[in-house]
Amino acid sequence: MDITPVYELKTRLRATMIAGTNLLSEDFRLKKAAENFAPLAASSPVFGKINQMTGKLLESGSPEELLDTITLVDAVITTLGVCGGVSGDLEPLDISGNSSVIVNAPYSQLSTIIEALTTSGSGNFSTILTARNENPEIFRDYRVKPALIKGLGASYAELADTAANILKSMGKEIIPLVKKDFDPKGKKEMIRRLHIIEDLCGAEENDFYLEQLENAEKDVRKALIYALRHDEKNTDKLIELTKTEKGKLKTAALTALISFENEKAAEFFNEYSKKKPAEVISLLEKTSSEWTSELAARLISEALVDEEGNKITLSQAADVDKVKLKIKTSFWDMNSAMWGKWGANIETLYREFYHKERIVSMDVRLGETILETNNESLKALAAELNSAKKTKDCYVFAEAITRLLSEEDSSKWFAEQITAAYKGLSKDKQAVTNSEIIKALRLIFFKDGKYYLVNRCYNPISDGWVTNSPREISPKQIKGAVTDALMKCSCWEYDRLLGDWIDENDEEFCKKIGEHFCDNLRHFNGTGFSDISLWCGFIKRCGFQNVKDLAVDYFKNIKGKCYTEWVKRVVQDVPGDDKYRLEEAHAIIETARKKKYDWFNIEEFETWANTVFDHD
Repeated sequence: MDITPVYELKTRLRATMIAGTNLLSEDFRLKKAAENFAPLAASSPVFGKINQMTGKLLESGSPEELLDTITLVDAVITTLGVCGGVSGDLEPLDISGNSSVIVNAPYSQLSTIIEALTTSGSGNFSTILTARNENPEIFRDYRVKPALIKGLGASYAELADTAANILKSMGKEIIPLVKKDFDPKGKKEMIRRLHIIEDLCGAEENDFYLEQLENAEKDVRKALIYALRHDEKNTDKLIELTKTEKGKLKTAALTALISFENEKAAEFFNEYSKKKPAEVISLLEKTSSEWTSELAARLISEALVDEEGNKITLSQAADVDKVKLKIKTSFWDMNSAMWGKWGANIETLYREFYHKERIVSMDVRLGETILETNNESLKALAAELNSAKKTKDCYVFAEAITRLLSEEDSSKWFAEQITAAYKGLSKDKQAVTNSEIIKALRLIFFKDGKYYLVNRCYNPISDGWVTNSPREISPKQIKGAVTDALMKCSCWEYDRLLGDWIDENDEEFCKKIGEHFCDNLRHFNGTGFSDISLWCGFIKRCGFQNVKDLAVDYFKNIKGKCYTEWVKRVVQDVPGDDKYRLEEAHAIIETARKKKYDWFNIEEFETWANTVFDHD
């Protein structure tokens, strides 16, 4: 049915509203529109009603009749939900199998996001971050999703990675759109698409990986080969690829194959290592299984021979500037190969090792392996080595991981370690980021009411950071003496840890550390905005609002000069409502005049505060 006459009638009725009903009897265009509409009257009751009302309007010229008629016509057009006067055929909306979510947002906002994702230019990344923080639901709109896909190819890597993370957060419903128009001969955008599919589906999309691999080239081919690691049914295929591929592509096939725990993969590498032991040692990094543990121990033992054929120890090999090995490997390659490995021979390598400069790397390797495997024998080894006379306090990281994974209360031990790391440091060196106890505590991650140990490492094959084996841990020792020790030995590194551990549902814990953050802000004598901003953010998350004299006390203790804009930013940042901020501003002004501060413009600040915060 052609409903164009409905829109013609609407246009003429609106023109009559503008011209006035006095000229209605002379409006031949309205009469013509009414005649064209008349045939539709029999098609539905509502069209019949419009036809009847239009006829009365032409007879009476009544403004009331005009208002009633145009109101009904507008209501019908809204119900029809189509656009009149637009040429062309109707086509189905392409949503690529995804739910057709329409977000209630103005198109001006949608268009800004779409433009930021599909064009190059400064400010695009900031636009997407702001939208993600303030209105994350907008990215689920069917009009934005294709732009997110295009954003995977953004030249600014941070923007492309953010687009990928947003797409992954949508779950498997986004997969059809990610797979649509996938180009196996493409570039970085296609690799990011593939990573999304892998993260969400793993082995479920194995047929897709194999299908795309047939025509894939260069880095996309490498990524597809590596994606075959998700399904051990690909063992034979990967063995075949190790023979047909070269360079990075062959390495991808070998790396995928060595991650399998089946007998065929083990047999392949036992044979392959006889010809290329150094290459296999390098491939053993970030693999963890019984057979790779045995293989690593054997290859490291065989590799400990210097250029002159003399048998040496791993400790001697750690003198990398003095000792050259017969095969082209190194201490660092062997150290990396020990990641994720266990067994008697691996433990012997740890027990026999001592090198003052390299023992930290062995500590980290043991700790990361314990986190990956949760192996009880390695946990006992960590405690043994960290208390042994020769290696006492050299395995703090490994023992810390062990204790965090235990249900036993280790608060006292952690408190001692934290205090020891802090003790004697000057104020400008209290970040202690290289302390092994802090390295362990920085792996603690809080989410959805639970604490986890999470280790992230770089994967050169996928060219990205991956998270290994998040393990839930007990909050008892974290919220007890560990927190108390961090607050007692207050420094920025420790406060950042506490901020990451805030449990907003634990009122007692929030009260304790919230008061600590407030006290630190009051007595801080610097002007680093990132510092103040972090403290204020932590204070707010702890549930503290409108804390009296918080900003005032900070400015009482500040040393040196700062600027008017700085004072404004601090007042804006402290958590609370505008009434509270205005009171803080007035108190700062009073203090400044009493103490005769000359480091900011008091009159300018007062005018600003009264304008921004005074709503009376």
